[in-house]
Amino acid sequence: MANQFSNRPPFCDFLERYLAHYRPKWENSQLLDRRVGIGRFDEWLKVCGHPLAALDWQKLLEFHRFLSAQGGSANACIKATQAAKHALRWGIEQGELPQKLDEIYAFQHPRHKWNATLPALSQEFLDELEPTRPGSFVAHRHTHRIFHTFLAEKRLTYRRLRVEHMVLFVKYVAKKEFAVHTRVTMCWHVRTYLRRLHQLRKISRHPDDIFPRHIIPKDKEHLPRPVDSEVDRRLQELLEKTEDIYYKAILLLRRTGLRITELRKLEFDCVQTDQNGRTSLIVPVIKLGVERRVPLDSTTVELIRKIQSMSLGNYRKKSPPKVLVIGPQGTSPRYERYSAVMGELCARLGVKKWINLHALRHTYATALLDAGLPITSLKEILGHKVINTSLLYAKVSQQKIHAEYSQALLHMNGQQIPKIMETKAGGAAASFSHLGASIAKSLDGCADPVKEKRLRVLRNRLAKLKMELLRDL
Repeated sequence: MANQFSNRPPFCDFLERYLAHYRPKWENSQLLDRRVGIGRFDEWLKVCGHPLAALDWQKLLEFHRFLSAQGGSANACIKATQAAKHALRWGIEQGELPQKLDEIYAFQHPRHKWNATLPALSQEFLDELEPTRPGSFVAHRHTHRIFHTFLAEKRLTYRRLRVEHMVLFVKYVAKKEFAVHTRVTMCWHVRTYLRRLHQLRKISRHPDDIFPRHIIPKDKEHLPRPVDSEVDRRLQELLEKTEDIYYKAILLLRRTGLRITELRKLEFDCVQTDQNGRTSLIVPVIKLGVERRVPLDSTTVELIRKIQSMSLGNYRKKSPPKVLVIGPQGTSPRYERYSAVMGELCARLGVKKWINLHALRHTYATALLDAGLPITSLKEILGHKVINTSLLYAKVSQQKIHAEYSQALLHMNGQQIPKIMETKAGGAAASFSHLGASIAKSLDGCADPVKEKRLRVLRNRLAKLKMELLRDL
């Protein structure tokens, strides 16, 4: 990347002067982190419309929550908030911002030190979990520390736990300002641990009686957000023609549907060919404790060979590399580096909203589903534990839903509908009118109540579809 962020949307004048002041003093890694954080801060300022002179610590707290709501990691949210605080502090020292903003620099984002000593049973449970599910181990350990801090504050033991105590626990984590999804995950982790205690006969009551499902907060349904088809096409073209290992790694994300953590852990020799000549990508055990295989086409295999060649050029040790992607520094790139490159790509494409790395996985899955891949096969390729997660992708493509619904209408009510749609002149409006008249005629002479109800439902759906299609024309 010769000129990083050269075509990105400009920040506000104050933030541009701040970056220009510190650019010669920062190292490349520090410059990338600060630039990404300032980009998020500038985006938030434009969305909320807050002037810099009117900011206070409560507004900075809103910025931190804004980052969390967008799905950013805790570490990324902290770094972005720190970058915003550093910029405001620089503005005060330069006399560009009022002195009252000085209290912002002393503000600390919501954080709690969970230093509770875990009992032997909890530690044994975590020791068993770490080898089998390393991706979930850290989250479980964090939940255990919070849960045992709660038990210590309320002076409770395992055997004394009842439903009313778990209601207090749900309220306890809510007061700590955790996100809804985080609170839901914590509750399910606690239920898993209680189930383990019940199996060991450490508690007599069943976990469903102690922590029933109905008291767990409801997590809102997050539908996958694939990239727009035109933007996706331009993005892949840009990634293909740019000879940069970060660009090639992001292109591999798009073509295989990997998570960013799985990409960082991919082994150097991750391509395997079976006896029938079928080539697959061996994805390491990260999230659900199951190794999976992703089918590869010849183009993606060539892409992986290209990444291997570029990584060998960057590698500086005599021993063979362990991971697939090796950056110019001779080490595996961090998540922040990929995020910074993704921000550069969005700027070069001129998109209004920055594309998240995980959106490439959603785009990959949606494209396969629209191309006719069965949902059961999609579940295995993406590595989902339950098919309900894969079914979320079936709700994404509204364009395909309308197309399939129109085709279904053509095959209902005999063979007269295709003839009407093809022969009648006047465009879509006339076709729908003739089709509605045909259904109304069938209703007048219908004596079967079941068939009559079906025709009425069809008429109502046809009216809604007509309004939607004519609105889009």
